Amino acid sequence: MQKTLKKIEDKLYFVPFKPNTESHIKTNAAICAGCTGKECTKFCPANVFHWSEIDKKLYINYENCLECGACTIGCPYQAIEYSHPTASFGRM
Repeated sequence: MQKTLKKIEDKLYFVPFKPNTESHIKTNAAICAGCTGKECTKFCPANVFHWSEIDKKLYINYENCLECGACTIGCPYQAIEYSHPTASFGRM
């Protein structure tokens, strides 16, 4: 019997999360605008970060965050500030 591998998006669907009205991830917009590699859009396992070429802006879908902290490690410019969600919010 062959197993079917699930995509990360399928697996994330089952992670219980209670969204907050305010993001627990902050970025420095000026640094992000000047970043040429947009590394955050590549290394986040939950695809939280999305760069819009149209708006020239980084969008953060913090509701998908797995709270792993990879964003603070992977950004070469230290432009991402991560804190755990406030009590009773975030990954359950």
